[in-house]
Amino acid sequence: MKQHVNIAVFVPHQGCPKDCVFCNQSRITGQKRENILTGEAVRASIENQLSTVQPGQSAEIAYFGGSFTGLPRKYQTMLLSVAREYIDAGRVQGIRLSTRPDYIADHIMEYLLTYGVTTVELGCQSLDNEVLELSKRGHTAEDVVKAVKIVRKFPSVRLGLQVLPGLPGDTLEKSMETIKTIVALAPDFVRIYPALVIAGTELEWLYVTHQYKPLTVEEAVRWVAEMWVPLLQADIPVIRMGLHSSEDIRSDGTLLAGPFHPSFRQLVEEELYSRLLKRMIEEIGTVTNDLEVWIHPADETPLRGRGGVNWRGFVSGFAHSRVALRTSRTCKRQQISWRTAGLDDSQTLSFSSV
Repeated sequence: MKQHVNIAVFVPHQGCPKDCVFCNQSRITGQKRENILTGEAVRASIENQLSTVQPGQSAEIAYFGGSFTGLPRKYQTMLLSVAREYIDAGRVQGIRLSTRPDYIADHIMEYLLTYGVTTVELGCQSLDNEVLELSKRGHTAEDVVKAVKIVRKFPSVRLGLQVLPGLPGDTLEKSMETIKTIVALAPDFVRIYPALVIAGTELEWLYVTHQYKPLTVEEAVRWVAEMWVPLLQADIPVIRMGLHSSEDIRSDGTLLAGPFHPSFRQLVEEELYSRLLKRMIEEIGTVTNDLEVWIHPADETPLRGRGGVNWRGFVSGFAHSRVALRTSRTCKRQQISWRTAGLDDSQTLSFSSV
């Protein structure tokens, strides 16, 4: 399978009917709402990014940052037409865009397909109506379900759903119910962005007036770890965890509070590996023979944990055995296999089993 690359073009906030309590796209992307892209600017951005695409990689032009299908139709047509030039030239394989679930209809999908749109991401944020109302999303959970059914009428289009755990009124139980519904909707992929307090948002005011308390990093890691497991069990990829660490989000005064970490996904993997290692101790019981543990090399850092705490804690449970950690690219990601000396059979645990 070819490695996928996004040629990202940001259309900040344009097409959105209003500001949700958590949103300030101009601070996140460094581009103001009133900035209108020209065809020349879009081509220049695409050309610059295409120069970094390697042979064998599959690329989509991705319009991010706003509710694309809420833009004026003339503006949409210009953006799509430019992207279509690159599809026709064989330089990219499709177009990806994000929009609101209440901005999708059959005629909109038919229009998008004429330009070669291959992926639609819906910002559902939550599937709890109280959370959506408190966040001033302007749509309901039922709108998300309806939008998914519409997109699924067009099998050539991949569907993604974006969720923001930790919004006002949210709980772990509500977020898990959101994931349960998402599993039933069976999108092609999911993004999980724990809610952050960004300057210039209504959430900032709720935070400074003590009406809203964001998740801590530790809480968000635990929430997202819990949310990821059902998605793994359903074989639904989570292609992003945590907001991208851009220069704008790191600039002084932009991020005011909340569970931001530049390596958030790794923290979630560390949490799940910690749980797996504890399960292994339960499964293995008391042994005195040597023990070999096998993982994919890309998983060694999260398995060991920050400062090696995960691995040290595991090894300390086998004081009378020699425990060796081995890596092999034949091992699957997010999975541990082990074998006790003198026994031929190995055993395996994965993230989906915690």
